Amino acid sequence: MDNIEELNAEQRIIEAAADVFEESGFDGARMQQIADKAGINKALLHYYFRSKDLLFEKVFLIVAERIFSGFIKAFEEDGTIFQKIELFLTKHQELLYKNRRFPIFFFNEISRNPTLMKKLVAKLEFNNRFKNLILQLENEKEAGIIRQDVDVKHLMINIVSLSVFPYIGRPVIKEIMSDFGYNYEKFLEERKTVVANFVINSIKA
Repeated sequence: MDNIEELNAEQRIIEAAADVFEESGFDGARMQQIADKAGINKALLHYYFRSKDLLFEKVFLIVAERIFSGFIKAFEEDGTIFQKIELFLTKHQELLYKNRRFPIFFFNEISRNPTLMKKLVAKLEFNNRFKNLILQLENEKEAGIIRQDVDVKHLMINIVSLSVFPYIGRPVIKEIMSDFGYNYEKFLEERKTVVANFVINSIKA
């Protein structure tokens, strides 16, 4: 097996495993199921990954990094805090809309194995990547653009919570929406602008 074939096989395994783990979770996923989805035999799967735990950790970190990086970059673009919040939430909502099973899968698995989150935080270098954002928040406070009582940790948790909850709480929210005659899919589309406006208005001076 040459290097190109090895890379293609490993990539197929990772993509197949990501789908299976996201759909079934760690406990529900089976190595045979992953091998079948990747179009390889189980012996070859074990050649690359000796156990489900090793495969899961690699897949989890790759998928989580891919999704997190997609919207974290919004805070690294040029612009005001308001523009960054709007861009972040647009990207975040789009990613969640396309990967709507991911939030429940993600929180279930880091609850099962908290070390995964530590590895993800280290891999994404959260501390370094948000230093400029914190500095910008302080500068815009001094300039009177945003309120003096805005705290970055509460702001970030508020942003993520408002964005993620409609997906984590999907069974409850969808049922309530249906009872009131509202369409859940339309509601998710509306969130793309509603959440950004809500957050921005809440911190304006």
